[in-house]
Amino acid sequence: MSFGAIQSGLYGFEKQTTSKKRQVYGATMALPDGRVYRYVENGGTAIGEGLVVASEAPAGNHDEDLVVATSGSAGGTTIGVTLGATAAAKDLYAEGYIFSNLASTTPHEMYKIKGHPLIASNGTGTITIAEPDGFQTAITAGTDTVGLIKSPYKDIVVAPAAVAGRFVGVTCADLEADYYGWVQVAGLASVKIDGTPAVGTLVGASS
Repeated sequence: MSFGAIQSGLYGFEKQTTSKKRQVYGATMALPDGRVYRYVENGGTAIGEGLVVASEAPAGNHDEDLVVATSGSAGGTTIGVTLGATAAAKDLYAEGYIFSNLASTTPHEMYKIKGHPLIASNGTGTITIAEPDGFQTAITAGTDTVGLIKSPYKDIVVAPAAVAGRFVGVTCADLEADYYGWVQVAGLASVKIDGTPAVGTLVGASS
């Protein structure tokens, strides 16, 4: 069963994890007491409860200045993009975004990605967007450049000392490798701590 992006949950729902995807990445769940959660997929390493988590670092060969190999026509939903020297697994960027990133490009827009095939290192692949109205402005091959953004809620990691992606939330249950579940983003939370700070001391992510 699938749900919309915002939903109400019962106490305990936030601790449920599954091996199969049941929500869109980043779906929001609110409990009756105001605590709020986002739906995530864990990466390849198990994560314990009560830990601050973050998105993966962006791939340097995917995040900007990618050559447009096949134009995305106004009203169309596909565009051909050539990657740098890093391959992209099938649908790595599904539920992520494609955007224009240079001042010299014609459009300055961002679109939700529906999916794409496996794209080899330095290879070209077709990106399909998840917007039925298609591209608002044509994105022209040989002139415009684009970048790809992976969903920050896909393949999360324990937040490193230097976060290269973005903070995503706090785990509220053990999350096995490649499992799906919830992380807390608002409200009272139980979070593991380094050291023994005094009562009333402001705290933040470890560095």
